[in-house]
Amino acid sequence: MALEVIEVSSPGEMRVFNIFPGLIYRAQHRAPCFPVLELSRLQEEGLFARVQAQPFLAVRDSRAVGRVAAAVHAALCRDKTGFFGYFETINDPGVAAALLHRAADWLGERGVKKMLGPVDLSPHERLGLLVDGFTGYHNPGMPYNPPYYQTLLEQCGLAAEIDLLAYHHDLRSPWPKKLVRVAERCAGKPQLKLRSFNPLDLQGEGEILAAIHNGSMDVIWGFTDLSPAEGTAVWKKLEGYFDPRLALIAEMNGQPAGLCLALRPAGKGPFASLAGRLNARLAVLAVLPRYRLQGLEALLILECFRRARNLGVITIEFSLIAENNVMMNRIIKKLGALKRSRVYRIYRTMI
Repeated sequence: MALEVIEVSSPGEMRVFNIFPGLIYRAQHRAPCFPVLELSRLQEEGLFARVQAQPFLAVRDSRAVGRVAAAVHAALCRDKTGFFGYFETINDPGVAAALLHRAADWLGERGVKKMLGPVDLSPHERLGLLVDGFTGYHNPGMPYNPPYYQTLLEQCGLAAEIDLLAYHHDLRSPWPKKLVRVAERCAGKPQLKLRSFNPLDLQGEGEILAAIHNGSMDVIWGFTDLSPAEGTAVWKKLEGYFDPRLALIAEMNGQPAGLCLALRPAGKGPFASLAGRLNARLAVLAVLPRYRLQGLEALLILECFRRARNLGVITIEFSLIAENNVMMNRIIKKLGALKRSRVYRIYRTMI
């Protein structure tokens, strides 16, 4: 009955690491799409060029009973912050503790003083533990986990770092008249151009994504800058999986000013389903500071709503919204009809 946590190093161990969630979710009578970790591809994908990671397996009697991955992002070295992610375990406090201790030890050897999670390698990936809102449809890429994970993490002494919120909006409900007026006034500006994402210019669109992200989100919890190459990698990762018609870019006098990205599974993609066609997730709403409070946020949201509704989407989810993101929570309050539906929690522990 001895429990051992081993570093994943061989292809066979990596395969066990990636198929292990099937055991957990078969027991939970739910089969979410969980991400696959391929260490051999990390350096090949621009999004992970600055990430160093190590997966671990908890093994008892030659059988896997849990997994975790520890990761360090070069942009956060000065903050001495690292992550644990890909966390899955049977309902056993001893297994959870062993996994978290091993991840913390690995991070500590690399100078990390604070461990946050669940975060899958970087804040640009899947992050947060679902602690409220387990029922209903869950958009692809959003965390899902058994409810007992919260108890296990807290029994291991981890404290809440921040809550990330999800809100749902029924696109069949009337849009706030004030928001429509503000958006229409902004749309009338001759220097403004609203266009769709151009899938034929991934490099150029990656540069724009990085510029808008870095210029507008630097005060948001979890901010990690994007290089142009990493921006391109984001688009490449979404390509073929999500409908590009819901990616909008606003330009003022020919220069990037804002971005709105809603994710709806592509018709023939791996996440395609009836529920997927009826739901979308507004994942990014970013406006550069000098263009804020001029109606651009309202215009991007309403144009996204209009396009989504024309595609047959009924419900759109705003996520993940940090509880201390003043601007987004203010926008959500003005929309009125949005309902807070889920809470995802980031935990921390000092090493």
